Amino acid sequence: MADRILIVDDEALIRKSLGQMLGHKGYDVVTAASAAEARKVFTAGEFALALLDLRLPDASGIDLLREFKAAQPDLLVIMMTAYGSVETAVEAMRLGAYDYVNKPFKSREIEVIVRLALEARHLKREVKELREEALGATDLGNIVARDPAMLKVLDMVRKVAQNPDVTVLIQGESGTGKEMIARAVHAESPRADKPFVGINCAAIPGNLLESELFGYEKGAFTDAKARKIGLIERAQGGTLFLDEIGDMDVGLQAKLLRVLEERKIRRVGGLDELAVDVRILAATNQDLDEKRKTGRFREDLYYRLKIIHIDIPPLRERKADILPLAQHFIQDANRRFHKNVQGFSPEAEDFLLGYRWPGNVRELKNTIERILILEETDWIRPEHLPPEILRGRPAEEGGVWIPQEVEILRGVSFDRVMDEVARYLIGEALRLAGGNKAQAARLLDMDRGTLRYQIKRLGIGA
Repeated sequence: MADRILIVDDEALIRKSLGQMLGHKGYDVVTAASAAEARKVFTAGEFALALLDLRLPDASGIDLLREFKAAQPDLLVIMMTAYGSVETAVEAMRLGAYDYVNKPFKSREIEVIVRLALEARHLKREVKELREEALGATDLGNIVARDPAMLKVLDMVRKVAQNPDVTVLIQGESGTGKEMIARAVHAESPRADKPFVGINCAAIPGNLLESELFGYEKGAFTDAKARKIGLIERAQGGTLFLDEIGDMDVGLQAKLLRVLEERKIRRVGGLDELAVDVRILAATNQDLDEKRKTGRFREDLYYRLKIIHIDIPPLRERKADILPLAQHFIQDANRRFHKNVQGFSPEAEDFLLGYRWPGNVRELKNTIERILILEETDWIRPEHLPPEILRGRPAEEGGVWIPQEVEILRGVSFDRVMDEVARYLIGEALRLAGGNKAQAARLLDMDRGTLRYQIKRLGIGA
């Protein structure tokens, strides 16, 4: 649809010439010879831009500018006059005019101003729509949650978000959606219109992480050819999300603590301290309390981060979310892969509910996407599910995991089944211990030598 432009001028020649010129450029042009006529046509439809003469027979163009901007704040207004003054121009710009041109003017001059103004308007709207889309993706209303445990998490997010300065520590297994919760805290907070900047502390070596967070001055080190603004500064006014903070070097932890306490930073190689207004959200899948006790995480930073603690339960502990999430991922994958999968058969649903989902929500999402990419079907049935889901499920009683093998009456290898149980238990213990074999051995009530032997024998992590 062509942009609508309103031309208000008591000179017929100007109305006609401007109207024809802009009409030939593809704009939808409406003209008015007086303020009264302009008010009438303005209320009858929405305009993208208005060209207003400063002096009209029945009013001032400044009056129309004030009225039109009050009714439609994003309206672009260009003032035209043969009696210009600096004071009038300043007043027009103060009231929201986009530009101010003096008569006589060239048609080409007006055409360029109009085109640039409308291009700026379109870009501004696109940015607004993209920002709303980005925020909407993490809006609490768009998070799929039915299980009481997850609903409790979202209720805490709502409460925490309203305090824009409090630090939050988000804990949960890999794939549970820690970044999604962090983005929701940001989106629901007064900082929502400011940047959300995230970094994975485990993905960057410690000596580089400091430069990424704090930035550096030119000449700070050999490769510092120019000043670099760090992520903390880039998040000014908004939120900094530190994922996998348990992997941050202890020395850098001390500098982060100073940021939290003093709200100031100093770039690497710099002398000046810079004030920062940033909310810090941190996340980890490790046991920070255990790391604190062993000296691998600063105690003062631990308690400073843990002012508010959000613990995201693993998917296996919120079974009421499994099928709604799976259906949500089907709808999303249908749209992206141009498929029309309706859902799951009852048998497939049983397998989904019975699986422990060690990779949590991320694993469920990846599973759905893989099925829709590889299979041509309207309904997902057991034969479409990956072997690991068909092979294992929790026992009905006692909560002990057992592999779902062939029926015993048909024959089963006892040793192979026991190896699978051992492989699962050791893998779970190592995951919960963050890869620490000594801690995993304690969880399994076995000595470290036995654990190392079993890891090697079963090929775990190989």
